[in-house]
Amino acid sequence: MISLKWSFAMLPRLFLGPDADRLTWEYLDGEISPSRAQRLSNMLAEKAEARQRFVEAAVLHGMLFDYFKNAKTNDQADADDQPRRRKGRRWSAA
Repeated sequence: MISLKWSFAMLPRLFLGPDADRLTWEYLDGEISPSRAQRLSNMLAEKAEARQRFVEAAVLHGMLFDYFKNAKTNDQADADDQPRRRKGRRWSAA
């Protein structure tokens, strides 16, 4: 898991430029078209602020990905511990 410090204070910087943010999140979510990817690439090459927001968004994306991946794994482990109903039988911890 990523051990970087993160706070809600980062959020306003992430959303200052709606176009850069939209392109960044489309890229991180794997939903960006080639023409929009080129636009993002040009923006990152030209603007330091866009690069900074991209890095912050990528860190946040990675942290959220790890958190929800671990939450899903923990939910599955919890579900495995729950009693199950078997046909014709009482509840048991299968």
